[in-house]
Amino acid sequence: MRPSTIHANARALAICLLAATCAPAPASAAGTTPAPALVAVLPLGAAQSDVPYTVSPTPSELRAMTAQLRAGLRTGGNTLLPLANVAAAVAAAGFVQANPDRACVVAECARAIGRSLHADRVVFGAVHRQMAVVWSTDVAAVDVKTGRVLGALSLGYKGDVLSMVAGERRAGSCLMRLVEKQHPCPPDPGW
Repeated sequence: MRPSTIHANARALAICLLAATCAPAPASAAGTTPAPALVAVLPLGAAQSDVPYTVSPTPSELRAMTAQLRAGLRTGGNTLLPLANVAAAVAAAGFVQANPDRACVVAECARAIGRSLHADRVVFGAVHRQMAVVWSTDVAAVDVKTGRVLGALSLGYKGDVLSMVAGERRAGSCLMRLVEKQHPCPPDPGW
């Protein structure tokens, strides 16, 4: 074989291999599981309170609760976007989750942030601190494409930081069960 023919054959083989590795996967056959949804979990926001002199959750408490909410959401077959990327998008949109007046805790702004991150779903929520050791959290998941709320729940809990951790992890797990149309969690006993 001539060197130019070998070179041309090698180049053709390389192009074929590259095309095979870069080509989209073939259409899924019936019965295969769909690709995991890309989920943006907004940092939990401090909720507005009608109770005078209510102490809002601190930024560090909100970070701890968001981490536990994310841990509970991992029970589903979803891919969570990195929290740093989501927090940066929230800040870029002008929201401050620790400030009840400037937090993104409704579906419209959550959906806009999800669109900016190219997410399939967005989970967002607000934390209410009723008293020193009485908390409640409202969380919801919204479909970024349609704007439809896929699931929402409100959980209450009473106790120290350990109760808070367990409460948020349970909130994430129960929300995923609603979104994925699984058997729901037992009713919240509240506080």
